[in-house]
Amino acid sequence: LYWSLPMILFILGLFCFVSNRKHLLSMLLSLEFIVLMLFFMLFIYLNMLNYES
Repeated sequence: LYWSLPMILFILGLFCFVSNRKHLLSMLLSLEFIVLMLFFMLFIYLNMLNYES
């Protein structure tokens, strides 16, 4: 349940990265979005393991 939203948004960011190769700004924004979703998935994973500090 928690993994579905970040994974869908991650795949959407990858699709935007692949489809917008001509526009540099769109590629950079989609890369930033991909990294943001990776950090969000890492936060959810560590929160499930109770590694909050």
